[in-house]
Amino acid sequence: MDMRGNSKSDPPQADRNPKRQSGLTLIELLVVITIIAILMALLFPAFKGVQDQAKQTQAKNDLTQIVTAVNAYYTEYGKYPLTYDAADITVDGLNGNTNDKLFNGLRGQDATVNPKNIVFISPPAAKDLANPRSGIGGNGQYYDPWGKPYIIRMDTTYDNVVAPNPYLLHAGISCERERRGDCVVVWERQPIGQRPRPRAR
Repeated sequence: MDMRGNSKSDPPQADRNPKRQSGLTLIELLVVITIIAILMALLFPAFKGVQDQAKQTQAKNDLTQIVTAVNAYYTEYGKYPLTYDAADITVDGLNGNTNDKLFNGLRGQDATVNPKNIVFISPPAAKDLANPRSGIGGNGQYYDPWGKPYIIRMDTTYDNVVAPNPYLLHAGISCERERRGDCVVVWERQPIGQRPRPRAR
């Protein structure tokens, strides 16, 4: 009998010289997962900051477009879209005073406000109409990136003053200083702890 031949009782070569197999042990895997979790925790505040900055930029652009649309309406019709003689009107979403009628008029969808059906502004529809952010919601109101309706105050008494003017509280430009008859102030409700950012023209 030849002893050098392959016998069924001989173990394979790999079993005779055991080597460490390549791969991760449980400890190494836990270390990798911990490092990834720490990196994610460090990057989350930066991502959140970028997201907040994007919301503020979007809101600023929306405010500029609203002011431009209301002033274009004023130029076309010689009056503001909504009028109220007793005081400057504020469209703030409170007490049933929502901004849907104003924006329906500015979008050319309400012939009583905009008889020529001119489109002065075309805000996008919100992605989620039931919980709107950054766009027109299911109820027709225009919402800021935080999900609150934009607030618009117009000089509907035509006395060159918007009162009360949120700019005066935050050392901004007041319409009274500008001595202009076409005065509109628009701002958004930001989360608690952040002051409103009005925009006037």
